[in-house]
Amino acid sequence: MTSFREQTSTESVAGSALSPGTQLRTFSRFVGRVLVLLSILCFALGGYLGFAHYWLLTHWTKADATVLNGELRQGSSGSTARLGSGAVESSSVYFFHCTVSYSVAGETLHSELDSPVSAHRIDAEVWGAQMSPGRTIDILYKSSNPQRIRLANNPAEITLFGTIKGAFCFLVTGLLLRLASQPQLAQQQRFIRLD
Repeated sequence: MTSFREQTSTESVAGSALSPGTQLRTFSRFVGRVLVLLSILCFALGGYLGFAHYWLLTHWTKADATVLNGELRQGSSGSTARLGSGAVESSSVYFFHCTVSYSVAGETLHSELDSPVSAHRIDAEVWGAQMSPGRTIDILYKSSNPQRIRLANNPAEITLFGTIKGAFCFLVTGLLLRLASQPQLAQQQRFIRLD
């Protein structure tokens, strides 16, 4: 027969105070859960990227393009207002803009291509070195509109394999933290049952 009695305030305070080991195990379980959830999000992102990559391969065509000319450009990323001063600031962004020539069904086309935008000038300069005039680069053009192009192997894009590697890292770390916090918890539960 189970009897219920009212807890005194000293018993509730003593029962709620956790030892450092118990706090560490609780924190490990929490971090483990968060990492497992992050891995699920990374797997979902990987699924989306896999679909997007498949879509690009089926709707875009790969071609070799020759860089004709290019220049480093500077733009504005918008404006921000400072509180209290009333001053409005805009930050500069940099990118490399070039014109490329490529062949589609025996016809030579010209189109413009921009590097990813960066807040640092050096990033745009690196792109400029990779896209110097006369250099051949891989591009993708849209089958329905060959004037629309993009870089075929853009290192600035998040890749499917990168997200899957990240997801596995989060998953393994999260599961290890969860498992590491479990044996001590099981021992505590056995001692409680014996009492």
